[in-house]
Amino acid sequence: MATIYFYVNSSKLDIIQRFGIKLSENYSHTIPINNLQKRVFVGLLHPKDDMFKYNSKDYTCIKVDIYPEHCYVLSEISLIIAPKDNNYKLIPLNDYQYGYYESPRVVFNSSILPEQISLLDDVIDEPLPFESSKDLYYSIKVNQLIDEMDPQDAFIALSDYLDYQAPKKVSNLDK
Repeated sequence: MATIYFYVNSSKLDIIQRFGIKLSENYSHTIPINNLQKRVFVGLLHPKDDMFKYNSKDYTCIKVDIYPEHCYVLSEISLIIAPKDNNYKLIPLNDYQYGYYESPRVVFNSSILPEQISLLDDVIDEPLPFESSKDLYYSIKVNQLIDEMDPQDAFIALSDYLDYQAPKKVSNLDK
């Protein structure tokens, strides 16, 4: 089973935990899967991939345990701007390499049953291996860039970047 993170309206949490979420009534998009238009839910690989909902009291993050064979990963931008050729570049979840997309979204076309749902608990849950999908994406890109650079140039570039990021200290020596 794969764990997909999914945000729901906090006011409906009780009903969702008791009855689940019906795909036919609550789907968010219709996309082609295996050349057929399918209704899908859109979930996340990491709860912090949607920081607005993560920090909002109006939404609650649930963990959905679902068979990975029913899940596909695509870039968030293709959900916002549908590709002209209707090719969403779906990657089966089992084949997806974390960090490939900057903002990955997981689509699945099955209803969510109550027994598949558990609440996200940042304190008790097992730790996630990366801060967010976007952070992982950029870490991989920076590491690839550093690997391609001359070691001395990479050291200078990283030193300059760290100097730029460091907070400026003001001394009281002039007094």
